[in-house]
Amino acid sequence: MSHPHADKALVTKSNNLVEARYHFSIWETRVFTKLVSLIQPGDEAFKKYKLQIKDLVSFFGVNDNDAYVKIKAVPDNLLKKVVTIPYTENGEERFLKTGLIAQASIPKKQEGYIELSFHPDLKPYLLQLKRTFLSYDIRNVLKISSVYSVRIYELLKQYEKIGQREFDIDTLKVILGVSDKYKLYGHFKSRIILKAQKDLKLHTDIYFDFTEIKQKRKVVGIIFKIKKNKDSDIESIDQAVPVINPLQEKIEKQLIEWGVKRATLQIYLKKYSLDHLQKRIIYVQNQQSRKASKSEKIDRIAAYFNSIVNKKDLVDYVEAEKKVQKAKKVKKQKAVAGKKRVEVALTALKRKMQGEEEAKINLLFEENTLLKDKIMEQVRRNSPLFYSDKSKTNEDYFEDNHLFRAAVFVLVKKAYKKEFTGLQAQYEPEIKNLEKQLRRL
Repeated sequence: MSHPHADKALVTKSNNLVEARYHFSIWETRVFTKLVSLIQPGDEAFKKYKLQIKDLVSFFGVNDNDAYVKIKAVPDNLLKKVVTIPYTENGEERFLKTGLIAQASIPKKQEGYIELSFHPDLKPYLLQLKRTFLSYDIRNVLKISSVYSVRIYELLKQYEKIGQREFDIDTLKVILGVSDKYKLYGHFKSRIILKAQKDLKLHTDIYFDFTEIKQKRKVVGIIFKIKKNKDSDIESIDQAVPVINPLQEKIEKQLIEWGVKRATLQIYLKKYSLDHLQKRIIYVQNQQSRKASKSEKIDRIAAYFNSIVNKKDLVDYVEAEKKVQKAKKVKKQKAVAGKKRVEVALTALKRKMQGEEEAKINLLFEENTLLKDKIMEQVRRNSPLFYSDKSKTNEDYFEDNHLFRAAVFVLVKKAYKKEFTGLQAQYEPEIKNLEKQLRRL
């Protein structure tokens, strides 16, 4: 259950930081979380934050004899950490790689305090947050001993009002920093998912059930069903801001950039689906590109967007042409792939027939030892230009020169035509059929 005597403190961070890629130990998680809780809503700049080691041990209610040593090691460890934060810029998905801590001060002796300051790159993710952020009571994570359970709590707390959150397994592993561990889903499930399920039910204001998404027999994804934990005495924080759909965020940014007023934007969002708005934005962008190619431009673009936003059967010739070109590309790719398949099949069939022919010829040579010498000598006389090196024997040529060997096989097949008729009758119809297909492609 929760920690009733601990002081209430809010942990507030942007959703991008919640979904960042990193791996902490449990004490690194605890110290960083406590550090974040010390930021005040009105702070415009980071400060240096002092954390008494004995207070941290008491705050998290642990009886670990090595806790002092582990906490004292945290600053060094955090200084080495690189966190990967996803973000979007001009419609492009990108990742910011940055440190978490800019500097740290630790005591020489075991007790005392550690002093830490955040890396400046984290300002947009921890200070003056207006939207798309997560805020929760730190008491929810006091008793959790698994860093993965803490991360899963934050990831699900973001979507508490939505009620569910879906991840593919590989993405969740990346976020949790365990891509190189738990290769078997069964291990990942028992050691992380089921452990988190138990931890959240015991200690936090939410808990979850989950459904596995399977492809054939393999589990490829998981849907978390997020529920309010009535057994918890920690109330949910009203300040928690629900996650905004990334597409909605992208649409809002573009329309505001074009000069659409926020009041008008809210009307659009209530009246039209995100897909409807996105298609009209693409339409306007395509019209801008067409006009730019003629050294023209759209005047009063917000008004122009308003004039086309309610049109149901808007024909975007640029997008239509893109679809045509995409269809042509797909058709061409299929044709190339089809031709490749036929070529591979034809080559394999010819090699198989050739292999059987060579096996039959070698059998003839074994049965008639003079035949091979006779044929090789005839080939050498027929083509003296190619086989004029007198230092080499006929056998040398047969072993080393594929042209010589091929010429030997041709003469054998001519001399023993009946021996190979059945073999050719077996393969040639299919070979001709594949060659015909190839000419049509």
